[in-house]
Amino acid sequence: MLNPDTAESTESGIATTPPDGVYEVDPEGSRLLFRAKAFALSWVRGTIPVAGGTIRVADGRASGAGELTADRITTGLAPRDWHLRSSHYLHTAKHPRIRVSVDNAPVGAASIPCTAVVRGVSCVTAFEIGAVEYTRGVLRVDGRLLLDRTPFPMLSPIAGVSRLVHLDLSIRATRQPNG
Repeated sequence: MLNPDTAESTESGIATTPPDGVYEVDPEGSRLLFRAKAFALSWVRGTIPVAGGTIRVADGRASGAGELTADRITTGLAPRDWHLRSSHYLHTAKHPRIRVSVDNAPVGAASIPCTAVVRGVSCVTAFEIGAVEYTRGVLRVDGRLLLDRTPFPMLSPIAGVSRLVHLDLSIRATRQPNG
């Protein structure tokens, strides 16, 4: 079944390749989950809310930028949340947002370079795409990143939190009418 709102379609009406356009990220429909080892013993899990962003698809390429609200990180334990927000880790008093971006990546790629800016320092890591769906003007992208936090000015892994942070990112974005 071919739908004019989808670039490629399946029998279900869900496309895996979105049509060209500009997509506005829906903060309420998007999420970032993270997990990292604490003292090499147990996983610390939490969320960082998505503030918003934009994705542009054109000629089989995608670019986008968005922000996460680091100052609203939550793990379910208030003292730990405070510590993650402190100058030991995210230093959200000076850097309340984490910026992420993708530049000119091929649509349909299984892995694309993603730049994360934490505390004013940028680092490129692979965004492993798990699923892409487009239906009725809504684009959904799900994927994973493994972020090595050693380039960022934070306490060293010896202080407790492992150097690798596992991120699960789910993006919901709506195609803009004039994009």
